[in-house]
Amino acid sequence: MDLAVSLKFEVWILKFLNLGPSVVNLVRLFQRQRGDPARTEFDEIKRLLRCLKSSPAQTRSGVGAGICLANSDFVRRFAGLQTFRHISTPDRQRFCSDLSDLELSLRNEEPGMALGVGLYRIWLTEAVAGRHEAAELLGKELTELSRNG
Repeated sequence: MDLAVSLKFEVWILKFLNLGPSVVNLVRLFQRQRGDPARTEFDEIKRLLRCLKSSPAQTRSGVGAGICLANSDFVRRFAGLQTFRHISTPDRQRFCSDLSDLELSLRNEEPGMALGVGLYRIWLTEAVAGRHEAAELLGKELTELSRNG
């Protein structure tokens, strides 16, 4: 995931979860002061999932609905991850772009659903890229959240 996109998404998620950008700034300042070069996207994913777990049930339900929406579209088009891996790169990119468009269209009216679609897109990208640890963690959490959707 592109770092600029990741940071923008992270700030949006934290605002949505009512943690505000000031928390993000404090965390970044603290990490810069420590000089922690080992901070990875995987650590970010874990932190965001922890924030989401502590969010209100209504928020988690909206996120779950977004995950279900994205997954339904994915399964309808590709049947599964193996099929998706074997299609052309432009077709995979087009589907991820479609998910991004869906996420953006939902942000104002259904922010929880938008977050769910965005997390699903991140999971899909991680899985296809072979980043198994992140994909497995996200897959497990998204499955749990989708049960609430």
